[in-house]
Amino acid sequence: MDRSLFERYHRDAFLLDTQYRMHQAICTFPSMEFYGRRLRAWQGLRRPASILGYAGKESCSIIFGCVQGQEQSLLVSTDEGNENSKANLEEVAEVVRITKQLTLDRTVDPQDIAILTPYNAQAVAISKGLEREGVTGVTVSSITKSQGSEWRYVLVSTVRTCPRSDVDQRPTKSWLKKFLGFVVDPNQVNVAITRAQEGLCLIGDHILLSCCPLWRRLLDFCAAQKSLVPASQVEVRRRPAMSS
Repeated sequence: MDRSLFERYHRDAFLLDTQYRMHQAICTFPSMEFYGRRLRAWQGLRRPASILGYAGKESCSIIFGCVQGQEQSLLVSTDEGNENSKANLEEVAEVVRITKQLTLDRTVDPQDIAILTPYNAQAVAISKGLEREGVTGVTVSSITKSQGSEWRYVLVSTVRTCPRSDVDQRPTKSWLKKFLGFVVDPNQVNVAITRAQEGLCLIGDHILLSCCPLWRRLLDFCAAQKSLVPASQVEVRRRPAMSS
């Protein structure tokens, strides 16, 4: 019962193997991980180079910013009623900082940016942080609600963290459920990393996430691209102004 009809029948379906959204560098990992290396960008797709990067690499189409914050359990109000959810204020601070840099001098129109997270409490905390910084117009959404949408730049806050002493390098399913929850759901991961057209920034606890084989492969991919750095080092490169 935990497998949808789509999952049961997808191997018998025809794959639409050309996508028109993502820069090829963003498309590469999901193509390998979820689509048997068959998903590719349309040859006529020309996306500008990402303005996300850090001191060692000025342009990263996909970048992972490492941060270990403190996980909080909070009660939030949703359309379905109150629910227990989780937040991580250190991740909030980094996401808000990077988003503010992206929107500074309207380098990127706020409507072309989305911040996605698996937890409603984190979405609320991020929205409040943006409001305090005077940043408006940016989409802040759960990963589930973002399905089918696309933006030039997407930031993903994974939220979950734990003390290093609790990390289990040979985790059981119950351990993963306790410490990472639905952050390890491959469907959610796939949706989260395929919404961006030009630049994708992931923020999270890389040591905890590496306990999940899927996330470990994604982290290894970022490391191979030289785009796995402390979140505090992620910065936005200003494009030179056009001369009149």
